[in-house]
Amino acid sequence: MPLFYPHRRFGRFGLGMGLASALLHERFGVDFGERFHTDIVFRVESLMEIDRLVWESFRELGLGYEKPFPRATIEPFGHRFIPVMYGSPCAYASAEEPAVRPRALNPGELASLPVWTAERFEATDAVRQITSQAKTLRERYPDLSEYAGRMEYNPHSQPLSSLQNLGSVINSAVSIFGENVLLLYEDDPSALRSFYRNLTDLMLLCLDWFPRCDGRRLTHVFVGDCTVAMISPRQYEACNLSFDGKLSRYAASIGARFLVHQDSGATAHLRNYARLAPVHALDFGQDTDFTEASRLFPGASANCIIFPSWISSTPVEEITAELARIMRAGLSLRSFTFSIFEVDPALAAGKIFEFFDIFRRCAESVSQEETVELRSNE
Repeated sequence: MPLFYPHRRFGRFGLGMGLASALLHERFGVDFGERFHTDIVFRVESLMEIDRLVWESFRELGLGYEKPFPRATIEPFGHRFIPVMYGSPCAYASAEEPAVRPRALNPGELASLPVWTAERFEATDAVRQITSQAKTLRERYPDLSEYAGRMEYNPHSQPLSSLQNLGSVINSAVSIFGENVLLLYEDDPSALRSFYRNLTDLMLLCLDWFPRCDGRRLTHVFVGDCTVAMISPRQYEACNLSFDGKLSRYAASIGARFLVHQDSGATAHLRNYARLAPVHALDFGQDTDFTEASRLFPGASANCIIFPSWISSTPVEEITAELARIMRAGLSLRSFTFSIFEVDPALAAGKIFEFFDIFRRCAESVSQEETVELRSNE
């Protein structure tokens, strides 16, 4: 995932941005290779320098920090912790996030995976690396907690915490075995469900174990269902729903908020996601029907993920009209923000600044419309 910065508010709406690894590597020479992810002190110091350089280049967008401070997410494997726990080899690159090489798919293996126990979990090299980084971080920077409020919660990373991005059963399956695993939805759904059961047991173990290891209370749980866009609602209901539901029920059992993420149009799956109730927050792609989302998730907050390719290829007038339409559709939600996950080198060359001004004007205008309407109804 890219390097995120907090949302900026404009009236009723907020806009947050993440800078792509490719952009940071190209513009500032940052090397996102193995040392960046495995040496936590180097990572923190590198992030502080990145924050300073980003401030110098993108302060007009409210990105970066004039006076950088220590901040870190403990991610030795990027967002591929779960695949690594299943034996997928992790590969590093200078200008990209860590990735894993898919394993050969053997459906017979999926039904006989060993049970996850705390003892087995703690003995893995991956968990030892994570807890070692967390220990080093706390010892080296004992005052980190005072900065937590400035880091803003982001569902894809847990700042100052050893809890990893757990994704979802389908995201992990595709990372581990490649897209061939999706054939099991029709060819062998029983083997797929058996694998998903084992995955979910591991995820629940993580949600319990890492916060206790950190000495913190978990306040948010999210399911990252990006690849749900690749299956039908019928397939999701048959193979995924019960396992995502276990995560939502776990969140409810510890009093945590539950968030559903799909970084594409989620309209086809909204009704199934609503069955995960209670769902407190949504994080969906811009071509989602947010009018329908607000109807199915009353009282929920939402974040709309703006696609960089759309910004690059769309005329200013169309961007303005579409942003205003989406904002009006989300007015009945508890809160509504927007994010651009990856500002890449092409966007950073100029159009991101133009988009920022368009967004600000639209947000202020639609917010004013809402204020006038509320006053007229009093």
